[in-house]
Amino acid sequence: MKDIFKKAVPVLAKLEQAGFEAYFVGGSVRDTLLRRPVADIDIATSAFPEEVKQVFTRTFDTGIEHGTVSVLEAGEIYEITTFRTEGTYADFRRPDEVVFIRSLEKDLERRDFTMNAIAMGLDGRFIDPFGGQKDMAKKQIRAVGVPFERFHEDALRMMRGVRFVSQLCFDLEKNTYDAILQNSELLENIAVERIAVEFVKLMRGEAVKVALPLLHELGILPFLPGLKGRKDALERLDKWDLAAVKDETTIWFVVVLAVQPVNVSIFLRAWKLPNKLIRDVTKAYALADKTVWSDYELFVTGMDTVALIEKGRFVRTGITVWDALHTRFAGFCVQSRSDIKATGNDIMAWTGKKGGPWLKVLLAQLDQAIIEGDIANTPEEIKGWVKHVIS
Repeated sequence: MKDIFKKAVPVLAKLEQAGFEAYFVGGSVRDTLLRRPVADIDIATSAFPEEVKQVFTRTFDTGIEHGTVSVLEAGEIYEITTFRTEGTYADFRRPDEVVFIRSLEKDLERRDFTMNAIAMGLDGRFIDPFGGQKDMAKKQIRAVGVPFERFHEDALRMMRGVRFVSQLCFDLEKNTYDAILQNSELLENIAVERIAVEFVKLMRGEAVKVALPLLHELGILPFLPGLKGRKDALERLDKWDLAAVKDETTIWFVVVLAVQPVNVSIFLRAWKLPNKLIRDVTKAYALADKTVWSDYELFVTGMDTVALIEKGRFVRTGITVWDALHTRFAGFCVQSRSDIKATGNDIMAWTGKKGGPWLKVLLAQLDQAIIEGDIANTPEEIKGWVKHVIS
């Protein structure tokens, strides 16, 4: 048993000592069986929320309407969720009702894929009523029970299935594949933010080039903002080296390079991405094909943006000049505008002039003069330069 589970054993033990069942469930159990790293754990129990709160001294109602109570134990916070069944899903996203139950098997029955419907007890024994271990041995992703029902409960599960293809290098089991193909339009009911999370995870996967074509094959592409009918973008991505594309900003920059939208900002806003990411990617895309840089251009563009541009170049061509550009950056006497020993207020005080467009132009000229070594970065030199320029 991994250390992360051993540390949580007292939580399960307390529940069992109080007369309840308790198990590790979900992705942590799956990843343990696959010998993959386990980042966090989920605990499921036959104890109802109020009963969980009676067992532990310090608890927090983090999602009590869905049966989840957080407990503080030995300095760690653990989420404990009551076994439950769920009613109908009128919106294909959330259950219309949640019913707390005492049966582990009934709880596992509502989960998405068999590999995620395995529980592990205090003794390290696995409870696997739906054959998840057999499916993992076959490297296949199979929906629990009737795939049609699972995807109508939460349509995002179809996107998750393709994401798992990318992450685990597994295939979709035939009935599961067919059910996604027949129900992909249900994704129009899913919040784009949830789809974006799955898409980013898909892009980080080892088998991303297997998973991306599935988005087209299974009819999912029309429900990804800005990608309807854009099989050509997937084909570009297939030709590129995506192995190093891991951080979120680089992922979206590479996607934009493949899609080539008329308006990058509008494309990214449709995915409801953070404003800073949108600004960073939009700025880099405008300069994506730039290969010759003056020192001043490097300075005003910024090291982070140039690094992003060079990542995109390497993904597309296998060539990058980042090392040389980074060396030039490191040799600059200033790394950002804040390093320059004069501000706009200083210049207004020296000149007796009020702010205006002239000041922005002068500050840019000052940056260039310092970067190119025409003047030293000292208040005295800058003051003399300013008086000379405006005289």
